[in-house]
Amino acid sequence: MITSIATVTVFVEDQERAKAFYTEKLGFALINDAEMFPGSGMRWITVAPPGCATELSLFPMGEQWEHYRAAMGKPQCFTLHCDDLMATYQELSEKGVQFLGEPQVQPWGSFAVLVDSEGNQIVLGQPS
Repeated sequence: MITSIATVTVFVEDQERAKAFYTEKLGFALINDAEMFPGSGMRWITVAPPGCATELSLFPMGEQWEHYRAAMGKPQCFTLHCDDLMATYQELSEKGVQFLGEPQVQPWGSFAVLVDSEGNQIVLGQPS
């Protein structure tokens, strides 16, 4: 029986830059930062909102993963929930986080699309 979603991968060019964005700008906790495979020089970096069980893997682009390059900088099809969209939008904007537009209010909730340090578009939402 499947009991949870462990990680969602976000493809990045620069792991340090992405780690700084998610931890410093979005306030995520750094969960893992270790060598991925002995001698590979690749790092396994995961971050998550404090108290959240599902982690984002900030996965490095490399020659062996070139077939994933088309996904980088495109919508990653995941949403981050917040308890107050307008306050969170304002807070993140003040930290220099880029948004693709103003927050939108819909019958099902409110949302805005932010752009991370690597060009990935991520939905920030507040359910109704």
